[in-house]
Amino acid sequence: MERRWNWVAVFLLLLLGAYSVDGFIGIQWGRYASQSLVPSVVVDLLLQNGIKEIKLSAPSPNVLEALQSSNIGITVALQNDFIRRDKWLSNIKNVSQWVEELLLEPVQRGVHIQTLIILEEPLSLYRTPVLNMTDVFQETVSNLHRCNLTHIRTTTTHSSDVLKNVSKPSQADFRDDIKDKMLESLRLFKKTNSFFMYNMVPIFSLMVNKWPIEFAFMDNNSTFTIVDGKYTYRNAFEFLFDCLVVTLEKAGYPDMEIVIGEIGWPTDGGKYATPENAERFYRGFLKHISEKKGTPRRPKWNIDVFLSSLTDENKVPLQLGPSYRHRGIYNFDGTPKFAIDFTGKGRLMFPVLAQGSLKMPSRWCVFNGDTSNMTKVEEQFQYACTLSDCSSLSPYSSCSQLDLKSNVSFAFNMFYQTSNQDQKNGGCDFAGLGALTTRDPSMGTCYFPVEILTAEKVDAGIQIPTYIGYDRSGAHALRSFATPQLLFIALSLLYLIWPNN
Repeated sequence: MERRWNWVAVFLLLLLGAYSVDGFIGIQWGRYASQSLVPSVVVDLLLQNGIKEIKLSAPSPNVLEALQSSNIGITVALQNDFIRRDKWLSNIKNVSQWVEELLLEPVQRGVHIQTLIILEEPLSLYRTPVLNMTDVFQETVSNLHRCNLTHIRTTTTHSSDVLKNVSKPSQADFRDDIKDKMLESLRLFKKTNSFFMYNMVPIFSLMVNKWPIEFAFMDNNSTFTIVDGKYTYRNAFEFLFDCLVVTLEKAGYPDMEIVIGEIGWPTDGGKYATPENAERFYRGFLKHISEKKGTPRRPKWNIDVFLSSLTDENKVPLQLGPSYRHRGIYNFDGTPKFAIDFTGKGRLMFPVLAQGSLKMPSRWCVFNGDTSNMTKVEEQFQYACTLSDCSSLSPYSSCSQLDLKSNVSFAFNMFYQTSNQDQKNGGCDFAGLGALTTRDPSMGTCYFPVEILTAEKVDAGIQIPTYIGYDRSGAHALRSFATPQLLFIALSLLYLIWPNN
């Protein structure tokens, strides 16, 4: 009898082991950019780096085709702009077509789509809200069932600003203005066996909460901590995560699964946004995740995460700050920016270099130095920055110490490279102020790029959301932000009037 019970115990252990699910460290590939790596190159990059999960902001057909039969788990999104563009309430049949063409057909071809994000941060204070999000969620889930795609899990992403700004996690709760909407969402998540996908950007939380920089890193070298009863917080990640844990507990969902939809560190565009800090952040964070340390309120919990992002996105709106365009682990040409060990073992190693990308010819467009008509110089500078990406010229950034000529040269070159060095439509003319050179104008920390040849059309048609500012005390909008064009006009005038020598 005793021997029989031993065999039963072994069987139960094996059964439990068979149903235990290991977590993952995945990566987001944001493609809102002027240049992008070829999808097949990215698939090879993921496989060589051992990354088994990818998150896409849109189920682009060419990307899904490249991922076919790769066995890489895929998370895709039904974006907010699609709902607005198609007038949801009067034309919901478009969602049915969307599910059939962009989910059902790829799945039938062997594309491993596992999760569908139904709306991205629909109630964020930085975006135009999608108030009918529960209707959208229910209708989309219904279409998944109709197409026998019940294996695809569904959720909605939310940023940390859906929570009130508090000094301790125990005080956390949803913002009062959206609490009813969030509770409706939680009921749907529970009903559909879903989970909460949580986006966080620790470097932004530092600025909002006025925490010291050391609090952003898992290896906090300062004495700064936050004590909340029996719990002590030594880093921003655990603080932000447990704010959501407390909020879910108060809502009646203490065991709801939480997946980190976005987390990362920018390498340019602002104070502390450097490759060195990004390397340090990822080294400590990934080690913490891989060792399943959890958080003070969920110790030893396995947390699934998507790192943000694979490459930069130079067309992301600037309202969140210039650094938001520089969250890539890789440069546009597929070269890694810093050392990172995706296994979380903390080894000092660079990820695999992307193979197959081709750079355009080694030539740059620069300012010829003619300052006889400064009004024309200002106009051309503004034009170049408006239609390209001058975020590296912003304060504390890699190119913030350039003089007048180099500032304008940087803007001209960014426009020229973004346009694929196209000589049509002006090329490097800039009203007679531009000049081509084969001599690399890069200097110090400021890199003048030569972009890659893009063999595909990157994601387009993504509506730039209308963002609003907020004071983090609730839902009070402070003001409408200026457009990116106006922001760069202001920056350009500043640099032209007070150049650094």
